[in-house]
Amino acid sequence: MTTTDPRTGFKKAAGHFASGVTIVTTRNGDHVYGITCSSFVSLSLNPLLVTVSVNSSSPFLAEVRESGRLAVSVLADHQQDVSRYFSTRGRGRAEGDFPGLATESMTTGAPIVSDSLSWFDAKLHAMLPGGDHEILIGEVVAAGGRDGAPLLYWAGDYRTLDVAAPADRVERYADAMAVQLHLVGLDSTRLLDAQLAVEPAAGALAARVRSDAGLSALRGSLAESRTLTDSPEAFTDSALRFHNALGTASENPALAASVQALGHSRRAHYASGTTRETMVRTIEAHEEIYRAIEAGEEERARGLVTDHLTTVGARLCHH
Repeated sequence: MTTTDPRTGFKKAAGHFASGVTIVTTRNGDHVYGITCSSFVSLSLNPLLVTVSVNSSSPFLAEVRESGRLAVSVLADHQQDVSRYFSTRGRGRAEGDFPGLATESMTTGAPIVSDSLSWFDAKLHAMLPGGDHEILIGEVVAAGGRDGAPLLYWAGDYRTLDVAAPADRVERYADAMAVQLHLVGLDSTRLLDAQLAVEPAAGALAARVRSDAGLSALRGSLAESRTLTDSPEAFTDSALRFHNALGTASENPALAASVQALGHSRRAHYASGTTRETMVRTIEAHEEIYRAIEAGEEERARGLVTDHLTTVGARLCHH
């Protein structure tokens, strides 16, 4: 660890602290004012207080002091343009609303950036000196948020947080697990037991999440299966892709990897005994599962996956 003078060391150390990016706004009479701010902190739960630090030379301070209200919008990872909008000189103040920017108001009337990751609507509680900044303390009167990834600022540039396991990483886990399952051996009975432990849970989670990507992958697999009923081997591969898509649609990396790993063993067992009749029944079962997931019916999706696996398992054992 190197030693530097305090000012240089402070700037470097602070620049390597990753922070979220927020837009702090107020409405003062007929006009609105907003600034980009990364020094936002949740201060207290009782009472509900938040703080932002604003440069002492900023005209925003006088606006908030006069209006007595402020709102903090925490930006999502796709909102870099919003941050740059308020970082551009001359754009902070506007009459009525900010041109070309969608906002909404909650309790105090201060603008909240639409589609932001979360927001805090507050009354001005106090303004405190903080060196070359003023610390604004807001008492929160309304707040909300949604799922998603934040926009971050680190080392002088915008960054995004990868909150989902990459597909290739899940596939590597699945391949490693499949190798181990092959080494220990997995007959049809134990395969079915494993599927019944994993796939109904994946179906229920997929119904809870209902992600566009997950639903699209399931639809694609269904559409493909309907065109392959003249080729049992190709149909089997397509049907297994539906099960893999079910794991992916759960958006749970552990479940997705487990379903894919079991898929390697499933193919060897499922390839035999596939007839036109079983293909039709499989498509019907997959369609029912998809509809339950699309409708967000968690327990119905869980039950349908269980019934489908039980039916297929009985056919395999009989065969």
